[in-house]
Amino acid sequence: MGIGAAFTIGRSALAASQLGVQVASNNLANAATEGYTRQTLGLQPIAGDANTQEGQIGNGVRFTGVRRQLDPAIEKRFNASISESAAATEILRAFSGIETILNELTDLDLSSELGDFFTGWSELANGTQAQSQVVEQGQLLAGFIQRLRSDLTSQRNELDDRLGALTSEANNALTEIARLNEQITSSESGGATNNPLRDQRDQLVRELSEIMDVTVIEQASGAIDVLVGSSPVVLGSKNQGLELRNVPKGDRIETQVAIASTGQVLDVRKGKIGGVFDSRDGTVDETIGKLDELAGQLIYQINALHATGATARGLTSASSELQFATADQSLALSNPGNTTIAELPVKPTNGGFIVRTVDEATGAVTTTRIDIDLDGLTNAGQPGFTDDTTLQDIASAIDAITGLSASIAGDGRLSINATQGTTFTFADDTSGVLAALGVNSYFQGTDATDIAVSDHLANNPLMLMTGRYIEGTFHENGTSLAIADLQDNGLEAFGGQSVGAFWRTTVQKLSVQTGSARVIAESTSLVRDGLESQRLAMSGVDTDEEALNLMQFQRAYQGAARIIQTTNEMLDTLINLI
Repeated sequence: MGIGAAFTIGRSALAASQLGVQVASNNLANAATEGYTRQTLGLQPIAGDANTQEGQIGNGVRFTGVRRQLDPAIEKRFNASISESAAATEILRAFSGIETILNELTDLDLSSELGDFFTGWSELANGTQAQSQVVEQGQLLAGFIQRLRSDLTSQRNELDDRLGALTSEANNALTEIARLNEQITSSESGGATNNPLRDQRDQLVRELSEIMDVTVIEQASGAIDVLVGSSPVVLGSKNQGLELRNVPKGDRIETQVAIASTGQVLDVRKGKIGGVFDSRDGTVDETIGKLDELAGQLIYQINALHATGATARGLTSASSELQFATADQSLALSNPGNTTIAELPVKPTNGGFIVRTVDEATGAVTTTRIDIDLDGLTNAGQPGFTDDTTLQDIASAIDAITGLSASIAGDGRLSINATQGTTFTFADDTSGVLAALGVNSYFQGTDATDIAVSDHLANNPLMLMTGRYIEGTFHENGTSLAIADLQDNGLEAFGGQSVGAFWRTTVQKLSVQTGSARVIAESTSLVRDGLESQRLAMSGVDTDEEALNLMQFQRAYQGAARIIQTTNEMLDTLINLI
């Protein structure tokens, strides 16, 4: 090997050392840069063409590139853990929000309000509370339920608003990824890897993974495709775009995330968006549903007792709370096309009720049974609603009773009036039609959104039905006791649970789910932290290690310079010999 070859070796060593110093310096400079991946210098010995007795001597060192130090498998698992942890955190956040709204660990909760309400009826039966106080307690309970429903609805609306903000964030990330794809493809066309742009893109993928679960597929060009489920949202430099879209689901409209260019609804299961969907469609909606179910049954069960309750004198007039659309007044109450009835949480069934009239002058009592035919069969025994009872049928049947007149008012309500000297009461309603229509009711409304004490009671608490006719005998506190017993009596609609037990079960289940959500959030966070540690061990910058690398390349640079200096001196010596 000649002096020229030695000079070439020194020059290549000098260049390699310079690059090594640059790489180590760049690593140190970006030690705190988020998303930066540690780089290493790729070096390869250059094969020589001179042979000695011992073997071939190399011809220096070749630079093969600057490589990012990362493990694709760890990166993939880390991104998945980000999505898992973000979803779990969102779900826990929703559970905690509901627990705060329900406030069941204090005396200012629905369980306490229900207890106070039923206690009021019991005290009324014992003569220690006035009718006006029972009406007032009903108003307090109804107002409390409405506020709970409003707060839960607000939380649901906040989740929809959060969907909008998160979708906008995801769109921005996808737009940047598409832009970087284009730049990377262009800059790497010559074969060199653009590490800084790839770091930026990988960081965006991590940020996107926190918002929604995505799959990343790298193409030969260096660009990546981003998929949600099996649906591509970024293809090379093209961002398909995301948007919120209202989608029919059952009897309501739900906000979903869709691809803007195609309208395809995406199945987002993880990330913050997945957590919001899980919370909104699961936790929040289930709690709202349970509260509505409770309110609907409370309205129906108390109205069923109050409608067939009585005072010592009886009624001179009554009207229904339910207002029928004109087209529904002549439709059978069992007909699915009867939209007024279809909206009720509890619908009337086949049965009947008794109207008891009293002639105040003579004391004569007349009882009339009104049959409610809702079996869904014609008189010929065939399926159909032509012979089933309508609102008009009920009005006509009551109107036929001596001393009473009944009609459907202009606002769609059933209106009943007694002639002078006649009073009436209802009894033994096996059909539930009086409670469904809201005749002589305690509550008005259908669920937690509109439950309220009936206007006629709010205006005149003396209209409260405290007594009851049982087998023709008037029991002064019959209705008060029957309503008070609802606190402990099991209801078929609640699977044999009482009203209070049903709500306690709902709250207890929520508490268990919250505890489970907390455990999942903590465990997924630990997994995420563990994978991040693995990733940093591979891709993170260790400043001590880089300082040593810098010193190593500095010494190598000094050695390379010494090679060139020595070669130069050898060349001078040779020239001087000539």
